[in-house]
Amino acid sequence: MIMLLPFLFGTLAIWLGLRGRRGASFAFWILALILFAISVTGQWNLAPVTGLRL
Repeated sequence: MIMLLPFLFGTLAIWLGLRGRRGASFAFWILALILFAISVTGQWNLAPVTGLRL
């Protein structure tokens, strides 16, 4: 469920941007980016990138 929240916030940001509410649109874009980063961080393993054997 949390993986869908960035898409929902992105949709709300686009809708608010089309309605002319730039401040709210920017806030929802930032919120979507933060939620996306948090949800991806939990699934990302650095071991293959750094060459470490864990």
